[in-house]
Amino acid sequence: ITLRPYQLDALDAVDAALTRGIRRQAIALPTGTGKTIIFAELVRRRGRRALVLVHRDELVRQAVEKFKMVAPELRVGIVKAERDELDADVVIASVQTVARPNRLARLGTDFNTIIIDEAHHAAASSYLRVMGHFPDAPLLLGVSATMERGDGVALGEVFEEVVFERDMLTMIADGYLADLKGIQVRLAADFTNLHTRHGDFIEAEAEKLLLDANAPAAAAKAYRHHADGRKALVFTPTVKTAHAMATAFNSAGISTEALDGNTPIDERRSILSRLKTGETNVVANCAVLTEGFDEPSVDCIIMARPTKSKPCFVQMIGRGTRIFPGKEDCLVLDLVGVTNRHDLVTTATLFGIEPEAATKSVARAVEEMHEEEEREERRGRLVAQRVDLFRQHRFAWTHDAASGRFVLPTGNGIIAIVEEADGYVVRLATIDRKAVLARGVDVGYAQGVAEDYIRARGTERLVNPAAAWRQKPASVKQLAALKRMRQRSRAGMTAGAASDMIAAAVAARSFRKSVTR
Repeated sequence: ITLRPYQLDALDAVDAALTRGIRRQAIALPTGTGKTIIFAELVRRRGRRALVLVHRDELVRQAVEKFKMVAPELRVGIVKAERDELDADVVIASVQTVARPNRLARLGTDFNTIIIDEAHHAAASSYLRVMGHFPDAPLLLGVSATMERGDGVALGEVFEEVVFERDMLTMIADGYLADLKGIQVRLAADFTNLHTRHGDFIEAEAEKLLLDANAPAAAAKAYRHHADGRKALVFTPTVKTAHAMATAFNSAGISTEALDGNTPIDERRSILSRLKTGETNVVANCAVLTEGFDEPSVDCIIMARPTKSKPCFVQMIGRGTRIFPGKEDCLVLDLVGVTNRHDLVTTATLFGIEPEAATKSVARAVEEMHEEEEREERRGRLVAQRVDLFRQHRFAWTHDAASGRFVLPTGNGIIAIVEEADGYVVRLATIDRKAVLARGVDVGYAQGVAEDYIRARGTERLVNPAAAWRQKPASVKQLAALKRMRQRSRAGMTAGAASDMIAAAVAARSFRKSVTR
């Protein structure tokens, strides 16, 4: 198959890191962007034997299928339960099986490439035991949608470097993943009192909170209102909650099934097959479909599992971001409490946007936020440059950060430079006169016009910041004038500062509206 540009870039990054001596590498790419394709092509290119470690039945089947697509010439074997196909070119092994001492001893060590799928699990003891069997592996590559763990356990002991990474938003913007929309479904439940264990909320507490708040009925109602007809997955904290969701959805006339870790594999496959064909609209699950499940037509995720874990949340919504013909986006219904916790992960908090903005398009909302940030940054950068320009000049310009205008005292008033839609305007305000000296000009030209006015009047010394008189203490007369104008003077005020304050106050009386416009 033809690899996508970023997949080729990832392979190049692996080669470049190997050249630098990095043998324990990681790649982080969102669900649905073809991580299995990448490591299958890597194995094909590197030749010799390869070992692929996985932890779910679905991942075994996915890896086998992808190797058939990418490298049909390679013999693929499986080590799982009673299967022990150790002589294949590519051995795809269940880590639970191969970590057993007797199975590990039979595995041998003649592998040129070792792949760890869903590599955020690699710090677990079973993975560490297997990796300890290969202390000198030429290349160990971990792939995951999230190279971090919800429980905070560091992966740095396993991998030396994340050599290639793309986030979900980038892949959505580039058209490789479906866009997201997020809607918060408010429950009469206070998440504030939920406690944490191993980095996330305690499942039993979350279950009680959700069931006491009648969350299943609320979720079914929200689905009817916002997602009717969409193919949905419901993620829950416990098995009981998953089956309660299925009961509530079916009572609302929505074809729904539930599965959990105890669901027999054949029944699980039948349920997912009915979801694929559309015979079933919704599947509720507890800790089964979070990883390794691949059904691109799913276009709704119902987050009925409150979580603090960003990696867990990303894995769950990733089940709905694969592109599919006719699929416009994936709708995420976040079940949240009446009180917001700062550590509760939702679609909005994941991408750093307001909940209301997420209802239209996450990609567009983030784009607009970045555009505004860029505008603010550009505006701030330009203002900083202009402030520096004015400060370096020998005229006593001041910058009013609140209004954004630049002000120069004239002796009996002020000149203000104000940015408008079509450029800058230079406004004059004195005790007896108001005038526009220039309009629609750039900031440099505006500054020149203002300073020419001062020069023409012969009052340049009044606005020269280096003039000797400006450094003298404020006079009794100046301080009395400030008091009459209800302007607060400060101890040690100079004559120049007092003069500028008096001029600004006098001008403001007659020119306040036009200057602040």
